[in-house]
Amino acid sequence: MKTYTIKNRGFSPSSLASKALIIILWIVLSRIIDNEIILPTISSTLEALVKVIKKPEFINILGHSILRSLIGFIISLVIAIVIGILSKFSKFVHDLMVPVVRFLSTTPTIAIIILALIWFSNEIVPLIVGFIMVFPVLYETVLKSIINVDNKILEMAEVYNVNRFNIVKEIYLPSIFISLGNILSSSIGINLKMVIAGEVLSQPKYAIGSNLQIQKMYLNTPGVFAWIIIILVISKMFEYLMKGLVSCIKSRTYLNSLES
Repeated sequence: MKTYTIKNRGFSPSSLASKALIIILWIVLSRIIDNEIILPTISSTLEALVKVIKKPEFINILGHSILRSLIGFIISLVIAIVIGILSKFSKFVHDLMVPVVRFLSTTPTIAIIILALIWFSNEIVPLIVGFIMVFPVLYETVLKSIINVDNKILEMAEVYNVNRFNIVKEIYLPSIFISLGNILSSSIGINLKMVIAGEVLSQPKYAIGSNLQIQKMYLNTPGVFAWIIIILVISKMFEYLMKGLVSCIKSRTYLNSLES
C-alpha cells in the first residue's frame, strides 16, 4: 500500500531536492546577473537578515504583525461559525449573507485596502483587510459542513427531543471543526499575507509591511529578501500551530463520540 501522504511531503527526498534546486538556481542566477538590486546573493541576504534581527524594534515589528494576523483570523473564524450556524436556522440570515459573501469574494483586494484606508486608522487597516479576505472562505466552509450533516442523525435527535443548543454543540460544531481542519492552515497563511499587504500601504509604525516598503524605497533588495524569509518562517510556524490545533480538536471530538 502507498503510504506517502501530504503530511510527510515536507520531509520527503523529492521535497528536499526541490529546495536544494531552488538554492542552487539562486546562487547561479545571482552570479550571472551580478546585480544586488535585481537579485541579491545568499550571503548578502543573510547579512541583511542578521541586521534586521539585531534591530532594537525587531520584536515589536514582529509582534505587532503577528498579533494583527491572529486577531483578524480569530475574529473571522468566530464570526464565520456564528453566522454559519444562524444561516442554517434562519433563511433571512442565509439570504442576507449571499450578496455579502459574493461582494467580498469578487471585489479586488486593492479596492478593499483603499476603502479601508479611507474608513479606518493605519493600525486597523491590515487587520480589516485580513478579516475580509479570509471570512468568505471560512463562512462557506462552515455552512457546507452544517448542510452536509447526516439527516438521520438530526432525525434521531428530534426523536429523543434533543434541544437546539445540544444539537449545535454535539452535532454541528464537531462537523464544523472537522471541515475547518482541512483549510485552517491555508486560511491563516492567506490572512498573514493580506495583513502584510495592508501594512505595506497603510504604513503602521510597527509592521513587517512597513519595513518591506522602506527597503523597497531604498532599493535594498537583500533587505526585502530578508523580510520575505522572516515571513516564510512565520507562515510555517502558523501552519504547524494550526495542524497541532486541528489534531487536538479531532482527537477530542473522537473521544467525545466514543463517550456518547
